[in-house]
Amino acid sequence: MAYGSDDIRNLALFGHGSSGKTAFVDALAYMTKASSRHGTTADGTSVSDTEPEEQERKHTLTSHLFGFDHNKHRLNVIDTPGHADFIADAISAMGVVETGVLCVSAAQGPTVHARRLFDEAGKAGIGRAILLTHPDSENVDFEEVLSRLNDEVSDTIVPVTYPDADAADFSAIHDVLSGDGPRAAEFKERLEERVAESDDDILEAYLESGELSAEEFVKYLPQAVTKQTVTPLFVVCPTKEIGIAKFLAFVEQYLASPVAFGGRGAMGKDSDSVDTIVEPDGAAPFAGKVFKIVVDPYVGRQSYVRVMRGTLSADDGFLNVRTEKHDKLGGLTVMKGAEGVAADKVIAGDLFYVSKLEDLSLGDTVTADDAPMSFPHAEYPSPVYSLAVTPATRGDEQKINQGLEKLSSEDPTFVTGRDAKTGQHLISGNSPMHLEIQLARLERRYGVSTETSNPVIPYQETITGPSDGHHRHKKQSGGRGQFAEVYLRAKPRDRGEGFEYVDSVVGGSIPRQFIPEVEKGVKRFLENGPLTGSEVVDVAAEVYDGKFHDVDSDQLSFQLAGERAFADAFEKARPILLEPIMDVEIRIPERFTGDVSSNLATLRGRMSGMEMDSGLQVIKAQVPMKEMQDYATQLRSITAGEGSFSMTQSHYEPVPPNVQQEIVAAHKKAQEEAK
Repeated sequence: MAYGSDDIRNLALFGHGSSGKTAFVDALAYMTKASSRHGTTADGTSVSDTEPEEQERKHTLTSHLFGFDHNKHRLNVIDTPGHADFIADAISAMGVVETGVLCVSAAQGPTVHARRLFDEAGKAGIGRAILLTHPDSENVDFEEVLSRLNDEVSDTIVPVTYPDADAADFSAIHDVLSGDGPRAAEFKERLEERVAESDDDILEAYLESGELSAEEFVKYLPQAVTKQTVTPLFVVCPTKEIGIAKFLAFVEQYLASPVAFGGRGAMGKDSDSVDTIVEPDGAAPFAGKVFKIVVDPYVGRQSYVRVMRGTLSADDGFLNVRTEKHDKLGGLTVMKGAEGVAADKVIAGDLFYVSKLEDLSLGDTVTADDAPMSFPHAEYPSPVYSLAVTPATRGDEQKINQGLEKLSSEDPTFVTGRDAKTGQHLISGNSPMHLEIQLARLERRYGVSTETSNPVIPYQETITGPSDGHHRHKKQSGGRGQFAEVYLRAKPRDRGEGFEYVDSVVGGSIPRQFIPEVEKGVKRFLENGPLTGSEVVDVAAEVYDGKFHDVDSDQLSFQLAGERAFADAFEKARPILLEPIMDVEIRIPERFTGDVSSNLATLRGRMSGMEMDSGLQVIKAQVPMKEMQDYATQLRSITAGEGSFSMTQSHYEPVPPNVQQEIVAAHKKAQEEAK
């Protein structure tokens, strides 16, 4: 079907789990004849949930792109996961569509995650709409749900369609724009008020006359949606195909095309801030943004791109702005329903993918060779849960590294790498389930099974008082022996001052060439302290005396003597453990404040502040990293999945003596078992 940029509508479906997004896509595919049957998640025939992990759990776990042709329009729909752990896909989608459609189950009402998605779409500057699903569920009260949406999500939400009855009596919808139903006039007036507020001139005219003309309403409604002054709500029942056609008609007539939406901010060549507006002009040089990466071990790397400007032919190729290299294309693929089909060219507003371009990464900008510029990268939440991972089979080290890197290229909130302090290979994500699913993908796609454990906490060791240390190293085994004797003093330094080495040797008791060797020995001790094998920090070593032998003394002897002399001093200097302390910000519904605060106290947490933000209680606290290892699970249990948190490392503090005793004992036990 031939279409222009004015005919394209790009939508991203958001929503909490079981809100009906995938059921809506299945109904849409069937009603637009992109699918010959009305699939469902329950029987495994859904067009959306295609990964084995999705089919097993009956939930969408990665975004899926669909293309539907209807009434001379091209409708691109990105179905995003409903679980909060996979919010990265939703955030990526927001940067390449004109409208975000939030699905809310009438049976559940707006959840915390739904509110977060609505706010994220607001920050992205795209238009927003609401699909209210499951209107036929038991005990549903439309008026109560609408009131909650206006109170908890946004007062811009106004019904465009509404149910003829509640719960089991529901059988059809009323259309506000057609004047259908007993409340059509009421909702139409609210729509007109919101539309008028989108433009100062039209608002002034509206306040004088008290109404909008039909022409003004049709003209300004799309603008009002894009400007976020109105959020149209549609009641739909996808399983019964009720309300879908009305929604489609509204999308085609009133939601913004790429052209109507207008330009997006970008950074010119050699700029690190947004300084230009890129209009969706089909005649301008090509520019696109990578919004999704899929790495398949058989098909290869698939990079999904939104055309922001210009056109692209299959034989054109493009410039990867990040690598500054020209990439040749093996073809262009657009979606027809859930299937990819080859395309000769793509135009401004199109969503498509290219295959086997290994250098493309999520968020990359691709352009015509002579017109480089960049679109800003999306901001994603930082991972809050980590595991140490090793391959279950020896010899799979290379396979696990490659597999994890490919998985992390798809999901910016899944991070993998080796910890510089502990040497462990860590994977980090948003929850135990998030990592469980990624490891299941690792085994399915790349044949690597794994073993996991809690990460080693990067403790530090230091001393709290001054002390003297001494060691004589003497070894004779026939022929030339080894000899060195070192006297030194150890003392603590202020936190963050690091290591200091002082040479106070006089009279040549230690020859000058061996003074640096003593320092090397001390530094070797600092790498693995005696309490937990952790780094020793913020100490000073002053070497003041020693002895040597003309024949038997050498560099190694003084390194060993220096290391053991400092070990002697360290043991006498009241050593302590330091633990990393995290700055934690927790966002919860207010009703959970008491339970969360009480739980923080059991985790040795110190609350530093509380405030309300967007209807949620925000708790700020400092908590030891050790106690945060399983916090994702704890918070989810306390808040029934409605709480979220973020954390960053703040500083190190001494471990309480009783806790230190437990940690040191556990370390020694682990060492003995390893032997």
